[in-house]
Amino acid sequence: MGEPSDGYRYRAFISYSWVDAKWGKWLQHAIETYRTPKALIGEDRGHGPVLARLHPLFKDREEEAAGSSIGAAVEAALADSAFLIVICSPNSAKSQWVNREVAWFKTHRDPARVLALIVGGEPGDPANECFPRALTHRIADDLTITDIPEDAPLAADARDSGDGKRMAKLKLAAAMLGVGLDELVRRDERRRTLRTRAAVTASLTLAAVMSTLTWFAVEARKEAEFQRNQADGLVEFMLTDLRDKLEPVGRLDALDVVGTRALDYYAKQKLGDLDADALGRRARALLLVGELSNLRGDSGEALKAFTEAAASTAEQLARDPDNPQRIFDHAQSVFWVGYIAYNRGEVTNAEAQFREYKRLADRLLAIDPKNPEWQMESSYAESNLGVMLNAQGRHAESEPAFAASLTMAEASARGRAFDADRQIEIGNAANWLGVAKDKLGKLAEARALHAREIAIYEEVLRRDPDNAVAKNRLGVALQFLASLELQLGDSAAALQAYDRSLAVHGELLRIEPANTEWQQSEVGGRIGKANTLIALGRLGESRALLEGASAQIGKMIAMDPANAAWSAGSRFDVLRIGATLALVSGRAEEAKAPIAEAIALVARKPDPTDHATALLFAGDIEARLGAPEAARDYWTGALAILPAVASTEDERFMLLKRLGRSDEAARLAAALDRRGYRDPAYLREKGL
Repeated sequence: MGEPSDGYRYRAFISYSWVDAKWGKWLQHAIETYRTPKALIGEDRGHGPVLARLHPLFKDREEEAAGSSIGAAVEAALADSAFLIVICSPNSAKSQWVNREVAWFKTHRDPARVLALIVGGEPGDPANECFPRALTHRIADDLTITDIPEDAPLAADARDSGDGKRMAKLKLAAAMLGVGLDELVRRDERRRTLRTRAAVTASLTLAAVMSTLTWFAVEARKEAEFQRNQADGLVEFMLTDLRDKLEPVGRLDALDVVGTRALDYYAKQKLGDLDADALGRRARALLLVGELSNLRGDSGEALKAFTEAAASTAEQLARDPDNPQRIFDHAQSVFWVGYIAYNRGEVTNAEAQFREYKRLADRLLAIDPKNPEWQMESSYAESNLGVMLNAQGRHAESEPAFAASLTMAEASARGRAFDADRQIEIGNAANWLGVAKDKLGKLAEARALHAREIAIYEEVLRRDPDNAVAKNRLGVALQFLASLELQLGDSAAALQAYDRSLAVHGELLRIEPANTEWQQSEVGGRIGKANTLIALGRLGESRALLEGASAQIGKMIAMDPANAAWSAGSRFDVLRIGATLALVSGRAEEAKAPIAEAIALVARKPDPTDHATALLFAGDIEARLGAPEAARDYWTGALAILPAVASTEDERFMLLKRLGRSDEAARLAAALDRRGYRDPAYLREKGL
């Protein structure tokens, strides 16, 4: 069935994945600038008169997030296009947007008018398929892709291993004009021969002129190089000195301008023309944009930016493998890719990225062991590994990693003038070592480390009261201190620390309400204080705090459901404490729903501690409801999966006591007492 070529606003609609945007740009230019041989123009080859030009083509979009429809503007452009050209690659094969456009065109138009341009991958290769499924399968009336296969459309292959760009262009042009490919190829060869002769003649004529102009060109090139060097210097300033000034005050909006302006500058240049230093600046701009996307709750966009930066820095490192700056640049990209994986709960991938980061940091330190920058990279690398081990419940392994991180951070600052950034990193290293010691039951050591950390941030803020990074770290450190005060039996000190933490984060969020890192820290303070208030019997105050925390976490999860730190970590804490509040308020039936949701959230976490905690509470709820057998099943299950480490001794004591294993419970209580453990819930369990 042939449709007339007249009456359409566009000769073709180009469908492509945003990753293949360079191919879309090439195709649009190649087809729109193609001129039909004069002898063929106007002939009727069965599809109406042969056109002189194949323009315009519709390509004016970047890939958008998949929604329930392709959008009215795109649908209108598809309807007003004589052909659909699909740029085929593994990227487009996976693109929901490309598949939706193909499905719409095949359903509403003649499928014979669908053409394909292969730029990557292989048709039919499951691991590297280039054809979108909508191209090779029948489409239902509701635009869903069925399992019924259909023949793939005419495909040109633009790769050097295929038709090459020139022949691919001619194949598509022949199909759109309705003429034979051989005819176009012959006429194109004749045209190229004539152009070559004309070019030779013109070259001889221009030679004399060019010799005169060469001098002027050299001078112009010098000026252009000067201007480019000036622009590169400005970009370098924006990504280093200016960022260093903006970051401490928490100005995401201004930092956003820095990143996007830098990327806009490089977008106007061909990547192939950029030298290694310019590529490094572009990668740093991508990392900045990625960090800001992550802080605004969009880990997907952040991962795209980090992955693109990593590809660029990996290529630079491959070209110059012993260059410390290239090693450093790639280490930053690797870290951020691992950071997103960690936040999404992808522990295996995160650990692989963090171990690669450590390998790169070790290389830097081997090149120059006394370089304070490389010492800090080593500190970061040790800390990252410690965090990974800690998240998996491997606390005894994490302690030496955190200790090494603190040692290297201190070494980087030794003998230098007071440096706020260095001091903040020392504080952060002390924090993680304190976390590990807390998990290992070394409560006094942990408290001392967090107290030292707080003193560091207070000194930074004494010198620079507007340092937002130090304020955020202070707020978090106060929460850790509060938790330890509660474990050591000082509820009043715990509440005081939580109140101070909430005040700090409230001040920060007034500066930048969209900063999700600060939101998460503030929510942590509310949850911790709510838990402390329950221990003191102040249930109404606890309920109000918990409701506010739950609402904020809900908003954050809606922004980025993939962020496991919110959707599993913070959400679990809200549910568990909410169930506790309901239980101690005498509403055991009301406590069942939140604890069931909490169990579902953490059932597959690498560290089973939270899972066991939720099972313990589920057993308590069943016991309160008069179901002792169900309660015993929950408690038995909790004890079976709870790691036998110092940080879980209080919960194991409670479980053993509930299961009637009094002698074992007494031994654990003695160990807790020796450590000075005086948590109010534990004391109530002992009857004190």
